[in-house]
Amino acid sequence: MKSFASFKFIALVAFVLLALTVSTVGFAAVCEKTVVTNEDVVRLPHGSAPAPGTHWALYTRDNGTGEFVTGPGTPPSGVGSLSLKTPGSNDKVYLFNYDHIGTTLSSINAISYSTYRDASSTANPVQAPALNLEVDINGPNVTGGFTTLVFEPVYNTNQGAVIPGQWQNWDAFAGGTATWWSTKDIPGVCAFSCYATWSQIVAANPEATILGGFGVNQGGGNPGLIANVDNLTLGYSDTCVTYDFEPYKVAATKDDCKAGSWNSFKRADGTGFKNQGQCIQYVNTGK
Repeated sequence: MKSFASFKFIALVAFVLLALTVSTVGFAAVCEKTVVTNEDVVRLPHGSAPAPGTHWALYTRDNGTGEFVTGPGTPPSGVGSLSLKTPGSNDKVYLFNYDHIGTTLSSINAISYSTYRDASSTANPVQAPALNLEVDINGPNVTGGFTTLVFEPVYNTNQGAVIPGQWQNWDAFAGGTATWWSTKDIPGVCAFSCYATWSQIVAANPEATILGGFGVNQGGGNPGLIANVDNLTLGYSDTCVTYDFEPYKVAATKDDCKAGSWNSFKRADGTGFKNQGQCIQYVNTGK
């Protein structure tokens, strides 16, 4: 016969396992990494409408520029990042993804990205690239209600100050406590000058869905800002994806080398392969 202590131990183990199971409900699965390079992006002037089926679009105004580059320093993932430059006060550059249209804001449980502010930037020292989310607060079946929700590190000081010359990670969800603002008046938030947490915005707009782009924006009013972005993440329900911005795709598996694909991949240092064999050798040995 088992002792009472044994039964207590078994019950405790069962309780812990149940708690661990319950604690994972509603959280995003482990994020899948997707590499994004220049080849994946359509370049358009500011204000243009992307063609149906567009996955990525890079928009620029005046002298704003965006390029996938190596570095700077050691990026959070891979060898590169997206470089954003706005030399003039009216310059603008933003990169939007359109693969999450229709996602309800209430299902989102992860939003984050990493930024690097170049030490040579002359813009206001509190500025770094922002996150943008184009939404319809009424849901997809009711006309009207469009706005862009904006996350900026400067309004989330509890996550630290913007520090030049180093990579920093920003949590735009933070369990629903991250601070956002809206470009238009919506329930619970006035345009531009009012700030609210993610949870407050969702509570006031329960039908809100992603209507258009999700991505990063270096907008007007940031003359002299030179910055980089990497590891853009969005999670909802049981989906989570991290977009790794790279100047080229690095061969990581043998499948990357087969069926002529070796010609589309490179080594980490940016050098290419002469044939499939070289590619496979690099995957196996790193040389």
